Amino acid sequence: MCNRLLTRQGVSRFVVAAATLACAVANPAFAAEDRAAVSTINHAFATELGTGVYDLGGQSIFVLRVTPRHVLREATAERSGIRLVAPIAAGSFDFNPFEGVGAEVPDRIDSFSLMPGVEFDFVKPDGWTLTPWVRAGASFSDGHSDGLLFGVGTRLSWSGEIDGIIVDRLHELVLASVDYHGDISGDRFMRLRNAVDLRASTLRLTPSRRLQAGVYVIADIVTDPPEAPLDVGEQSMMQVELGVTFNAEPRPRIGKWRWPRLGFGYRMAGDFSGWRIVFGAPF
Repeated sequence: MCNRLLTRQGVSRFVVAAATLACAVANPAFAAEDRAAVSTINHAFATELGTGVYDLGGQSIFVLRVTPRHVLREATAERSGIRLVAPIAAGSFDFNPFEGVGAEVPDRIDSFSLMPGVEFDFVKPDGWTLTPWVRAGASFSDGHSDGLLFGVGTRLSWSGEIDGIIVDRLHELVLASVDYHGDISGDRFMRLRNAVDLRASTLRLTPSRRLQAGVYVIADIVTDPPEAPLDVGEQSMMQVELGVTFNAEPRPRIGKWRWPRLGFGYRMAGDFSGWRIVFGAPF
């Protein structure tokens, strides 16, 4: 069973990681060379995934990602902005909240990644913002750190309004790498992302608020995918995600906290296709 799961073609190494870990826990006699594959999997890059449910041969892994932020300095036309970020991702194998009320809440975390860093915003006269960043952190599986994470990237973003429709555009290039502990060689991946988010006020909810509905598209090109362990095959270079979001406009407040946008999307990525839950902005 474990070998069939781990040799399915075209799945994400993040999912293979959870499958490998689950098999190792369930089967103490798991071969040493297969157990070592836990240290060469993609959950090290989980901070680049969105919250969602991903499938592997009929079994599911639930990924939860949050990105705390703290602005040190706001960007202006005269000086750059500085922001601290700390992407955190956790994965639990064989959990699918879309199964309804019968879905069991996971009682363990199979993988965990933390990758804090700093971002710099440079505002351009034409409304575009250039944001380079650098991050470093660690990945964990089975309660132990198995690698150090490093990442650099840059994004070009634009936000504005066109004929009453709020438009967010994004063009992003990211390079992430992991340096595994022990004698296992490191790994890396490179991704080019292009995305657009459209939203507009629609139905009236209350005398002072309207429903804000949005649609978004994300197109990812992974030009240097991570190496896949145990001969699971190559990842697809092209992945596309389509989704919708909803919120009230103006956004409701609870004290100083504003209610985030909520929504869902579907990522078309071959054997790694799955539903994604959206909290806040989709990208």
